[in-house]
Amino acid sequence: MMKRNKSKKEFLKYNDYEDRPFGLKWGTAFEIAELTTSIKTNQISATKEIEELPKMSRLEIDNILQIAFLKSRKIEIQLNTRDSFGNLLDSITGTFEGYADDTTLFLDSVDIQWGDIRNIKLL
Repeated sequence: MMKRNKSKKEFLKYNDYEDRPFGLKWGTAFEIAELTTSIKTNQISATKEIEELPKMSRLEIDNILQIAFLKSRKIEIQLNTRDSFGNLLDSITGTFEGYADDTTLFLDSVDIQWGDIRNIKLL
């Protein structure tokens, strides 16, 4: 068997290109602390379960809104709205300042359709 002669490995600069002058082979896009925080936040939001509160009538909703307005208390509204996976969205918290019409309730300048309200409670 004949022994093959191997050429010497030489790395020459080509067209003034220099590969990774900062000494790292693979730089990461995130700091480790930022990455782990992001992973934990995503895991918490993906695994949280929101309790489905009972559907309230318009009269029950009006009574709570009246108390909230007269006593200047914050309220929390759970909507019938669901995400693409069928999970209920987070409740909306705010102050009711008495602005409403036949179709819409205004909570901190956010308009909410009456039909979208599932449950409401005083905080």
